[in-house]
Amino acid sequence: MSETSPAPRGQHVKSLSRSTLVMRVLADKPMRPADLSRELDKPWATIYRAVRVLTDEGMLQRDPDTGEYSVGPMMWAMATSYIRDHPVLGIGLGHLEQALPHVPGLLKVTERSGFNAVTLFAEQNPQAAAVTRIREQYRLPLHCASFGIVLLAHAPADFVEGYLARPLVAVSPRTITDPTALRKRLAEVREQGYAASRAELQDDNGSLSVPIRRKDGSVAAALTSVLPLPVLDDADGQAVQLKTLSETAGRISEALGWRGAYG
Repeated sequence: MSETSPAPRGQHVKSLSRSTLVMRVLADKPMRPADLSRELDKPWATIYRAVRVLTDEGMLQRDPDTGEYSVGPMMWAMATSYIRDHPVLGIGLGHLEQALPHVPGLLKVTERSGFNAVTLFAEQNPQAAAVTRIREQYRLPLHCASFGIVLLAHAPADFVEGYLARPLVAVSPRTITDPTALRKRLAEVREQGYAASRAELQDDNGSLSVPIRRKDGSVAAALTSVLPLPVLDDADGQAVQLKTLSETAGRISEALGWRGAYG
C-alpha cells in the first residue's frame, strides 16, 4: 500500500474505538497520558497520539499546570445538544421547574446508559439548604442509589439477568452487592412504584426516585429528589416528597404519551 493510500476500514474502526474509550475514561477523571496508558493497558505512544488528535479536534483539553487532559469544549457542546434535544427534558423542563420549589434539596433526572445511571438534569432549590454535589453522582452503576435502582428495576428482564450475573461493585457499605438480595429489592421497587436510598453516597443525604414512562410504558428516566436525612426519615416529609415526585413524573409521562396508571 502506498503512502497516499487510505488506511483500511478496520484500522479506522479500531482508532475510533480507542478514541471513544479514551474520552469515556477522561470524562470520569482527568489524567495525564502516562496514567491513561496504565489505566487502559495500552502503549504510551498509542494513547498519546489519540489524545493529541482529540485535543486538536477540541474533544479534549490540556491543563498546562498539571498536564492532565479532560473533556474539551467540543465534547461539551455535543453533550449540551444531546440534553437540549432530549425528549424527557424537552417536554419535562417546565414541570421540573414547577416542582423544584417544593423539593427541600436537589431535583434530578437520570437515564440508563449501558450499565450506568447518567444524570441529565440536576438543580438545587435555592431556598433550601444546599446539597453537596459530588462528581461520582453523575454516573453510577445501576445497582447504586435510588435512581439507579429504579432504572434497573424497570429495565428489560434479559438485561436485568445479565446485569445480576456481573460483579456488583460496592460504592459504599450500603450498596447491595448480593444478586439474590438485589433481585428482591428490584421486585419491591416495581411493586411499590419508587425507590429510596439512605446515606449511600453521602452521610447526611438520601434520595427518593420514581420512574418516568414513555408512550409504550417503558421507563425513559428516573426522577429523583436528593434530600437531607431529617426529611427522608420523617414519614410525613417523605410522603410529601413522594407525592411531588409522582405527580411530576406522571405529568411528564403523560406528555410523552403514556396513558396507563402511573407507577
